[in-house]
Amino acid sequence: MLIPTCVIKFFELMLTIACLTLHHYSYDLTDIPTLMLCSGTYIGYVVILSGEIVGEAVSAAADAYVDAWWSASGGVLFGLCGALTLRWWRDVPACMRRSYAQASAVCSLAAAALLTIDALLAVCSAHKDDASTRTKSRKPVSKGCS
Repeated sequence: MLIPTCVIKFFELMLTIACLTLHHYSYDLTDIPTLMLCSGTYIGYVVILSGEIVGEAVSAAADAYVDAWWSASGGVLFGLCGALTLRWWRDVPACMRRSYAQASAVCSLAAAALLTIDALLAVCSAHKDDASTRTKSRKPVSKGCS
């Protein structure tokens, strides 16, 4: 399943770069916690997603549970960034920076949805994968009556 996973990761990376670019044009120094959270999330996930894409391209993909962890935590972080950005810019009069911020928030929420779907796909594939490092509970084998 190399091709679909790489395609999903590539779309996640494109959305992350779009979020980072729009965030650059809209950030506001009066909301420091949101600025730090969004900047850290976007830059961090550019690095993480780039590493995952390169890892899959050279056939050194991460374990499915590790992939699910990064995707799920990314879904939460991107969702939080989108929600906080929308909340902060809600009462600001219409201007270009507000439009960029709202576009960044929508991209962030779209990335959160895609990362959540990716996390669910990774968990589902991990349960089918026997090479996963996570130990699975096995049904006990009954010896039957002899």
